[in-house]
Amino acid sequence: MSYSLEKAPAASRSNTAHSDTSAETSVSVTPMERTTMKSPDAKRHAQAQIMQSLVDGLLVEGLLDDLGASQQDAQTADSRLAHLAAFRPYLGDSAACFWQLPQGRQHDIVMLLRPGIVQAWQKVPHSPVIVLDHDSGDWTSLDPVAFMQYVFGVVTEGDQPALNQGQRVFLQALADSLWQAESSVNHRVETHDLPSRDTASHFAIMEQWASLLDRPFHPTAKAKQGLDEAEYRAYMAEFNVPVNLRWVAMARDRVMSGAGVDEACPAPVQWLTAEQERRALDEEMATRGLAHTHIAIPVHPWQHDHALPQWLDAAFDSGDCVSLDAATTPWLATSSLRSLAPTTASPHFLKLPMAIHSLGASRYLPAVKMFNGDLSARLLHQAKQQDARLAEGLYLCDEAKWWAYMPEGATLFDEAPRHLSAMVRTYPRALLDDPNVRLVPMATLGTPLPGGEHHVFDDWLAQRGLAASAGAVTALFGELCETFFDINLRMFRLGMLAEVHGQNAVLVFRGGRCQGLLLRDHDSLRINVARLERHGMQDPRYCIKPGHANTLYHDSLEALLFWLQTLAIQVNLRAIIDSLAAHYALSPHTLWREVAARLEACIDAVPFDASDRGMLKVELFEREQWPYKRLIAPIIERAGGPGSMPFGTSETCNPFVRARQPADIAPVETLADELSEGLSEGLSEGRSAEALS
Repeated sequence: MSYSLEKAPAASRSNTAHSDTSAETSVSVTPMERTTMKSPDAKRHAQAQIMQSLVDGLLVEGLLDDLGASQQDAQTADSRLAHLAAFRPYLGDSAACFWQLPQGRQHDIVMLLRPGIVQAWQKVPHSPVIVLDHDSGDWTSLDPVAFMQYVFGVVTEGDQPALNQGQRVFLQALADSLWQAESSVNHRVETHDLPSRDTASHFAIMEQWASLLDRPFHPTAKAKQGLDEAEYRAYMAEFNVPVNLRWVAMARDRVMSGAGVDEACPAPVQWLTAEQERRALDEEMATRGLAHTHIAIPVHPWQHDHALPQWLDAAFDSGDCVSLDAATTPWLATSSLRSLAPTTASPHFLKLPMAIHSLGASRYLPAVKMFNGDLSARLLHQAKQQDARLAEGLYLCDEAKWWAYMPEGATLFDEAPRHLSAMVRTYPRALLDDPNVRLVPMATLGTPLPGGEHHVFDDWLAQRGLAASAGAVTALFGELCETFFDINLRMFRLGMLAEVHGQNAVLVFRGGRCQGLLLRDHDSLRINVARLERHGMQDPRYCIKPGHANTLYHDSLEALLFWLQTLAIQVNLRAIIDSLAAHYALSPHTLWREVAARLEACIDAVPFDASDRGMLKVELFEREQWPYKRLIAPIIERAGGPGSMPFGTSETCNPFVRARQPADIAPVETLADELSEGLSEGLSEGRSAEALS
C-alpha cells in the first residue's frame, strides 16, 4: 500500500474543518455522555494514531529542535493561521501554539501543539499536520511518512539530500505500520457480552484487543516486517484466525532445555497435545526412525517456511532436524505475535521464535533469554516468600519448560540456534478455572477501540454497580494503581523490578476487585544485587554477552527506579490515562493526580527504611525532570542491525509536577459540536509529496 498527502477539496476548504478523526467516530457530548457511532475510516484512523505518536516522540526526543521551526501563540497568531479550517476545531486550548517549519520560499509545515504532562509539548490530539501554501492559502494534510520525509529534508525546493540507511529503515517501518494498522482497524474485535464469557475466553478477547495498538507511543509498533498482507491477517491476534503449527524433530544431543524439563516430562507434546495427536506424532517419529534419537517441538508455520531454510538449512540436510507431517489442534495468536494461546481448555500457552522485525529488533527466541528467565523466576519465587502481600497478590506464569536447538560447537549467542526453540508458558490454573477471575493485560486498558464504543472500565463499573461518573472512574483507576504500585514497590524494596509494560503485566480482578498482578516474560527482571543480598537472596548470575549492553544489573535503587518511571508510569499507566480521559471525557490532570496520590500512599505503606522512602519521594515527586526512554533516534542510529529493541535515555517533565499545575486546556473531546459538522464529508485523495516539492 502507498501513502501520500491528502488535499482539502477546494469547495470545502473555507468552511469545512479537517480532522484526522472522522465525524463517524465516538465523540463526547458532555462529560460521561458518549454517542456510539460507526467505525472510523480505517486509513484515516491509522494515520491519526501513528501521527500522534510520531510527532510526540519527535518532540520529546528533541528531534525537531534544530530544524529551524518557529512557534506562535495560537491566541495571537496572524490571521492566516488563526482562520485555517484545518485547526478551527482545536483552538479551544488557550495554551496552544502553532509550530511552523519553512519549506523553501512558498510552503510551511504547520501543526498545533499544546503543553503536555509527560512532555513539555505535544501535538493537539486528532489535529492534522499540514503543508500550507503561502500565496493561495491552500493546505494539504500530511501522513506520517510524508511528514518524516520533510523532517529528513528530502522534500524541499532545492537539492534533495539522500536518505541514510537509518532513515530508510525508519521510513519503511513507518510505512509498514500504516498499512498494518489500517488492516487491524478494518477488522473489529468482538467485544459484545464480555461479562458472560468464561475466564479463558474473556482473556482471549483481551489479548486481541491489546494487539490493536501493540506498544503505545511507539510510532512503528504495529510494523511486523516480514509479513505480507495475507500473513499479517493470518497471524495477528485481532483477526482471531487459528494457527496450524508445524512440528520439527531435533536430535536429542543437540537440544538445550529449561529447568522445568526432566526425565518424567522430557518433550513438549506432553503439555501441548491431546492423546490422539500425541499418538500420531509418536507413530510418525517411530516410522521415520526418530523415536529414540529426536524430540519433536512445535514451530510457527511462518518460521518454518521463511526462517528455517535460511538459518538452519545445514541442520536439516544433516538430519539433526527433520520436518514432521503430523498435524495438531490449532492455536490462536496473542498480543505478542510469537506467543500463542490454546484453543482447548488448557493452561499451557506457547512462545515461539519468529524472525520478523518488530520494534527495531528480530523476534527470535534465544536459549540465553529463556536460561536467564529461569534464574529470574527463582528470584521471583523467593520474593513471594519474603513478603506476605507478594505471596497472595503476585502471580507468575511457569516458563521453565523450554527447548532450544544447540548444534555442536555453538554458543548461547550464535544466530542460528535462536530460530528453532519453544517455550511452554503455563498460566496458574487456579486463575483460569475461577469464574470470578478476570485476567486483563494492562495494554488492553490503554488501547482505545477504533469506534470508541467500549472500554473494559464499562464492564468494571457495571459489575460494581457504579454509574459512569468522573468520580467513579477515577476511584476505580485509583484502585488499579494501588494494586499495581503495591506489588511493584514491594519487589523494588527487595532489589528487583519486572518489565511491567502493558503487554507483560496482567491485572488479576477477582469479584470486581483488582486483587493482584500476573507476570509473564521473566527474562527481563532488573535487579540490584546489594539489595538482594540484604534480604538473603543472591546474584542469579545472568548470562550476558561480553561487550553487550546490560539492562539487567543496576548499581543502585535509584538506577533501578528508571524502569518504574519509564515502562511502568510513562508508558503503561500513561496509556491507560489517555484512553480513560478520551473515553469518559475526563481531565488527564485529574487522573495523573490520582496516580501520584496512590503512589505516595503506597510508598508510605510499604515497609521501606527511611532513606529509601526519602529517596523515592524526592526522585518521584520533587525532581523537575524525569528520565525518558528514547525510541525513534535509536532505531535510526542502529539502522536495522541485530539486537534487542533499541533505546536510549534522555530527560523529560516530571508528570506529577506538571499535573499539580492548573489545567486550563479544554479537552478535545468536548468539541463535539464542531467536530461533528462537516467532517463526515472527508477529504479526497490529492497530490503526492512530489507535487509540493
